[in-house]
Parts: sequence; C-alpha cells; structure tokens
Amino acid sequence: MIKNILIVLAVFSSFNFCEADFAYASEIPVIEPEGLSDKDMSPTGKAALSFDKDLWKHAESAHFVYHFTDNKEAETIYINAEVYYEWIKELFGVKEDKWSKKNHIFIFSDEKVWKEFNGRIKSKMEGDAFTNGWELFIYRNPYWLAPKRSLAHEITHVVIFRFLDGPLPLFLNEGFAEFISARALAMQLQKSEYEIRPLQLIAESEFIPLKELINMDSYPQGKTDVFYRESGLLARFLIFNYGNEKFYELLREASKGEDFQKLVLSIYEIDLDSLEGKFKAYALSKS
Repeated sequence: MIKNILIVLAVFSSFNFCEADFAYASEIPVIEPEGLSDKDMSPTGKAALSFDKDLWKHAESAHFVYHFTDNKEAETIYINAEVYYEWIKELFGVKEDKWSKKNHIFIFSDEKVWKEFNGRIKSKMEGDAFTNGWELFIYRNPYWLAPKRSLAHEITHVVIFRFLDGPLPLFLNEGFAEFISARALAMQLQKSEYEIRPLQLIAESEFIPLKELINMDSYPQGKTDVFYRESGLLARFLIFNYGNEKFYELLREASKGEDFQKLVLSIYEIDLDSLEGKFKAYALSKS
C-alpha cells in the first residue's frame, strides 16, 4: 500500500480546465522564417538559430513561435503549448491577453549541438531547458514521447512572464510551474491507470522553513528535489485553500518586488509563522 503521498488525479477537479488532446499531430504546418508574424527574438535566440542554419524549421500558433529541426521532436510541444497557456490564463482569470508578442520556443534535437549552444552563450544553467523571459530553449531527448510533465513545467515559466510585471522569487516561479506540470500529469492519469505517479509529501527532517525558502535565490545544494517538492506543495496549498484570485494577486505583487511576508499578511491576512504551521500540517509526511 502506498503511504504518505498525494495522488494528483483528483486535486484539480475544482478548476474548469480544458483537457489536453494527447493525440499526436500528423504534420506541423511549417512556415518560412520571413512568413512568421513575430520575428522578434533575443541575441540568445539568434545564437540558437545560428547552429545548423539550414536544418531549422519554423511554425507558429496563437501565442507561440516554434523553431525546430525535427518534426517528431517538436510535435508534443506544438500540440500542448496552447493548452498549457489556456490553463494558466483561466486560472489567473485573465479575460484578455494584452500582449500581441509571441513566446518563442527553440527545440534542439541534437545533444552535441545543444551543448555547443550552451557553451557559446556561456549558460550556467544545468539540465535540458532554460528560459530568458519570453523564450524557452529546450533539448528534446531522442525518445520523442518523453513525459509531458517536464514540458508543462518549462512552458509555464514563459507563459506566466506574459501576465506579470517582472521576475518572480525562485520558490514561487518553480512552485507554480510544478503545480501546472502536475495538472499535465493528472490529464495523463485519466488516460491510463498504469501511468500513475505519486506526488510525495515532505519528511519533517527535510522541511525547509518558509523564512529560508522564500529568500533562496539559487537551488539549495543537496536539497534541490525537496526545494521543488516543497515549492510545488506551497503553491497548491495557497491555491486550494485561498483561491485562484488571491494567488494571482500574490504573483503580480511579488513580480513587482514586493516582500513576500508583507504580501501574505495583506492578501491572506495571516502572518508567515501561522501560515507555516498550517502548511506543515498539509505538506508533511505523517510517518
């Protein structure tokens, strides 16, 4: 019997999210670069396209421009990016997206090229994806049916950038991305009981006090996994216990540089110590 876990299948039932279509597109409609409606990209984006210039293909949807070299590798991203966008927009209660600018997603299929690209831009990020605001750079492993959970996490980072006024504290940025990625996982669970993946609670000995968590500007060495889990649980706790509207207000004000402790008091009418007590009752493993 599985103990001390949260099964994510039912936790999103209070939200009217549209369901993702997990079928696979037979063909991505490729567009010549000069035909793209949004050609604005950062120097990092331009650097990405300088590798294997003749191999890059391009496509776009309502809110995204896609750059890729392999249709199969790009397929999952192309058919799910707009779905994740709609989830976030609906959760935030945004009626109209004021931005006409599109997010650009650069999809690398060759590991060697991915590493060379990171070397050229002197990226200090580890892993297979990073963002710089409006843009997402991602390496898709050769098995193109890779889990959508990580994809939803990364796309969340660029989508929330549209609806905020600046960068978020690390724990809020990663925590909300974990929340949305669990939504993608839940949609997969509805398709097959054999794909169940539990979301683990936190052992009391591992728990990071909120005063430490909210001030972290880098991932804690040796506790990165706990950092992600705790940040994701905190986002879920705030959303399910206090509502979408207050959580979006929290993100908006935090993106302006407002102090998290003061925001908790003004928005949730609770001090940080009291919030931590309630959160620990929710997030800690009982064994």
